[in-house]
Amino acid sequence: AGGGLRCGHGGGGVGEGVGVIGPNGDGNEPLVEALAGLLPPSSGGVDVQGRIASLLELGAGFNGELTGRENVYLNAALLGLSKREVDTLFEEILAFSEQEQRIDDPVKHYSSGEYVKLAFSIAVHVDPDVLLVDEVLAVCDEAFARKCLAKIPALPRAGKTTLFARALTVVA
Repeated sequence: AGGGLRCGHGGGGVGEGVGVIGPNGDGNEPLVEALAGLLPPSSGGVDVQGRIASLLELGAGFNGELTGRENVYLNAALLGLSKREVDTLFEEILAFSEQEQRIDDPVKHYSSGEYVKLAFSIAVHVDPDVLLVDEVLAVCDEAFARKCLAKIPALPRAGKTTLFARALTVVA
């Protein structure tokens, strides 16, 4: 199977990593949102194939009243996974997220970093064809951000497409 992004200017094919870096307000966020299917492009078209996992806004796709555990199942279901599939992935998602102590608490009580840890863990464990990441990792602690960045190179090697959008202020 496999998926990817088809870009008129090249890049973003199956198994490729793409970075979009520019000043705040330069359109990085709308680009990633259009690729995720959340916004229509202002011109041209968007062709993204396969399962898309995205980490765009803090708490996006989470229901604050539900526990972390319930949100894992909800997010995975929104990405097309069955309960049985999530059952087999759950312990890996939980271990990577480092949320064992909080997983049965409503996520409305999570810190920003805890939200991102759980969201990133779900996104990389549901076997996405395309992973879209905005500046959301900036709210994680340094150790977890390094853990996430160490996980990313395995995705293109496995034929997955990754796209990161960062503002220059975050990169610097």
